[in-house]
Amino acid sequence: MKRNRINNNDGGMIFGFIILAVGVLILLRKLDVFYPDWLLSWPMILIGVGVITLVKHEFKSFFGIMMLGLGMYFLLEREFNFDFGVQRFIFPIALIFVGIYLITQKRKEQQALSDIQDKINSKSTPPVTSSEYSKTEDTSSFSSQASGGKSYAGMSGVSGTSYSDRVSIDSIMSGINKRMLTKDFQGGKLTAAFGGIDLDLTQSDFSGIVNLQVDVIFGAIKLVVPPHWDVRVEVTNIAAGVEDKRAYRQAEVDPDKVLVIRGTVFFGGLEIKSY
Repeated sequence: MKRNRINNNDGGMIFGFIILAVGVLILLRKLDVFYPDWLLSWPMILIGVGVITLVKHEFKSFFGIMMLGLGMYFLLEREFNFDFGVQRFIFPIALIFVGIYLITQKRKEQQALSDIQDKINSKSTPPVTSSEYSKTEDTSSFSSQASGGKSYAGMSGVSGTSYSDRVSIDSIMSGINKRMLTKDFQGGKLTAAFGGIDLDLTQSDFSGIVNLQVDVIFGAIKLVVPPHWDVRVEVTNIAAGVEDKRAYRQAEVDPDKVLVIRGTVFFGGLEIKSY
């Protein structure tokens, strides 16, 4: 199945090269070898985070683009004295881009909901006799409402309860709490930028291997998972904390339920718990 494939494009090699380059630059500085000071400036950290994130997400990450853009902007302005004349407009422009991104994501959710509803409506039903029409109509109506309600719950909003098989949450300067009730969890992505996400997976289930992408910058993500899941944390953390607070119960771990957590935690925190 598609979800059982592990994505090897996790940016680990890129991160290794970045660490290697930093080490070489520090060594050259100790040897009094000249090189531009901007190579070890803090905007380069943002650029590095952006590059790693984009590589991990196959250059389709809003978080990676944002980090790369901010890094390039501050690098050019502070180190090369580029005057873009937009310094006082940076904050509102950033809010505009974030708003456009959230609207686009909402439209994608609505389109997905519409596609699901079309598939439900397009299902053909066998003809029924007039004596059975009333009963069949009531049953079909109830079934359609139940199916539609489940699909809508899975797609609507980001807080509360969801029946969706995949999770996609972007918490930007906000806090989001969500509980997943699906029995066919297929992973997804979480992005917390200057915000927080609490995701409860204790009522969810799956079989095989699923991937969950997490990106954190000046924020926090808390995951609550069932104690029998095999959770493997493979995130890149930069000036951040990654805490696995699950109780150690090796005898109860199910080898057929492997959750692989990948991503980048930058000046933030990732906490994993179980009860």
